[in-house]
Amino acid sequence: MGLPRISITTRKHLLNIGLCLVLIWGMFDAIKGPDLVSDLRDFTGRYGAYLLLISLLFTPLSQRFNWVKRNLSMRRNIGVWGFIYATMHLLIWITLEFYYDWQLMLDEIAGNLFILLGILAFILLTPLAITSNHRAVKYFGYRKWQLLHTLTYVAVAAVIVHHFMAQKTAMFEPLFMGSILVLLLFWRYRHAR
Repeated sequence: MGLPRISITTRKHLLNIGLCLVLIWGMFDAIKGPDLVSDLRDFTGRYGAYLLLISLLFTPLSQRFNWVKRNLSMRRNIGVWGFIYATMHLLIWITLEFYYDWQLMLDEIAGNLFILLGILAFILLTPLAITSNHRAVKYFGYRKWQLLHTLTYVAVAAVIVHHFMAQKTAMFEPLFMGSILVLLLFWRYRHAR
């Protein structure tokens, strides 16, 4: 006797609840740390980047593993959650780090390319998150919608470079993420139709 089959809708709900709990756990963990703002900012940025990268991995992995193929529709949820984490990352930067001091933020952006890359990534991700639904696919048509969503690769590349440039010492993580993205781009180029 095997485990009962769980519907894809139930799996999506469990995924959403799980990612929400991880976000709450990360915030709770940051509150206990010595530097609340940096810990919250780093947590939301790091896990947002991972979720966006994981969403891109679904397509190539679905061609090799049936369990990924069966759950392919979950990649949108993961991508949207990556955007939610990125939004939290930006809001923490605006509200807790700069207290809405727009002039100070503009000065910081002008002096730091990595912040500009982060903002560019967020701008690119915003229309992708808004159009990550069946209504948008019907409105644009699948081909145009898919073309728009290829911007995900540009946005994720900007996120990873942003992460790399923000690091002072720990370079392994952004280099690892960048290597995965390069492999994904190579796979996409080889399997482009």
